[in-house]
Amino acid sequence: MEAIYYSPMLLGACLILAIAVSATALWFTTRPIPAPLFWMIGAWALVIGVVMFATFVVTRSPVLNVIGNALQLVGEAVLVLGVFRFIGRPVPYWIIPVSVLIVGGVNIHYWMYDGNSDFLMVVYSIVAALLPLQAVYLLLSIKDEPAIRSGRFLVAVCLGLYSIVTFARAWYAWEAFATGQSYAQPYESFSYLLPYNFGIPAMVMAFIGMTLMTMQRILATSNRNAKKAENSAQRFERLLHISSAGIAVIRDGRISDSNEQLEALLGVARNELLENEFILYFKKKDREELNAAIAQANGELIDIDVKRPDGSILNTELRVLPLADQSGDFIVELRDISHRRTLEDELKRLATVDPLTGVFNRRSFDGLFSRALQLARRQKRPMCLAIIDLDHFKEINDQFGHQAGDVALKQFSQFCDKQARGTDVFARIGGEEFALLMPDTDLEGALSILRRILDGVAELQLVDMGRLFTIGASAGVTQYEIGDSIATLMKRADRALYQSKEEGRNRISVAEAE
Repeated sequence: MEAIYYSPMLLGACLILAIAVSATALWFTTRPIPAPLFWMIGAWALVIGVVMFATFVVTRSPVLNVIGNALQLVGEAVLVLGVFRFIGRPVPYWIIPVSVLIVGGVNIHYWMYDGNSDFLMVVYSIVAALLPLQAVYLLLSIKDEPAIRSGRFLVAVCLGLYSIVTFARAWYAWEAFATGQSYAQPYESFSYLLPYNFGIPAMVMAFIGMTLMTMQRILATSNRNAKKAENSAQRFERLLHISSAGIAVIRDGRISDSNEQLEALLGVARNELLENEFILYFKKKDREELNAAIAQANGELIDIDVKRPDGSILNTELRVLPLADQSGDFIVELRDISHRRTLEDELKRLATVDPLTGVFNRRSFDGLFSRALQLARRQKRPMCLAIIDLDHFKEINDQFGHQAGDVALKQFSQFCDKQARGTDVFARIGGEEFALLMPDTDLEGALSILRRILDGVAELQLVDMGRLFTIGASAGVTQYEIGDSIATLMKRADRALYQSKEEGRNRISVAEAE
């Protein structure tokens, strides 16, 4: 043991142990880069092999000798395979079983047939020297990844030096075998101690180069990712400002970034927007819905009104998406839909009013009539329905033209609509036929309203293309009775109107319930 202590063997074993510990730390800190795992496994296989061989020196156990040599060879092979894995070339796994079979076979033969230890060392050294040459050739021949060139060169030089030392060891062992020199203990053998003095330091330097290559690749990858991130940020910034929509980046409910279009939509300068709560720019009644949209961030479109500092209201469409997974930031897209909302409102209006006269159309009237009838039934309140028709309307069209007829319809509708009360419903239900629904009104009140309307219509002075003309109207009215429906009321009122026409027009007739 004292001889081993004073020989380079113990120092070499400690250096290999240091490589194993360092390789373990390298693997742990650089995952998922795969190569450091190979280097860690190879280094620990070397450590175990050296320990077993050192134990063999003391115990002279053949099993420890065979296994120790095999593990040392496996460790060196796996270190080389790690270089292939790091460079991204196909890994020649076959070198492990081939190397172990060659050296293991010679080693077993040595113990079974009392072979020569120097010859065994020759075979082991030649195999061990050939292993790193594959990695040296690979490292010096590739041209890609200039960022790791210096580390790659260092590994190639050190592995080449290790191979040269190991070949020298094979030469000295062969010389001892050829000349028949007597057996010497490993810690006394010049050829055996040669790799401990020079080979293992070269291996330590090779591992330093491997670590350097790994760090260089990580740094190069980080630089590329940083460049990509910078380019992405620049693209995002450009997209942010050329977008036709208002864009806001929301972090913890506050605006962390925005574009110029958002300033225009909200009516607030960008420097005032930043770090302000986003929901403050919307009506209070809509804030709960907005918070829910931000929490879900599923890209669903919602219509929401912006409340500007000047008090004006802007109709907008909003959608929220997460800016990046798990980042907690959201991107909000806001678009002005005032034009669309105006168009929708106009379409709704056109669906409910007569386009010529501007009063309710038949469809809207039927709906309002139905609700008023239900209320009259439930509350047992009076209600009257009148149908009003322009007298001699066909003669106006024939004498003055259809344009004059349109003027008559418009003027008549506007006058009647003004005369109707706020609770009444006035609608055009046919060509020149109109209906007036009067809730909470008995027959006497309805007749009073109708007389005022017909008297006022008779006094209207209508002008078309410089021509003056007048119009008249007839009406039929009926009162709601229990059991009535829309159909029965319309039928009675229409019968009363027909009676007014038959009796000379410009009058009001009443139809009683049968």
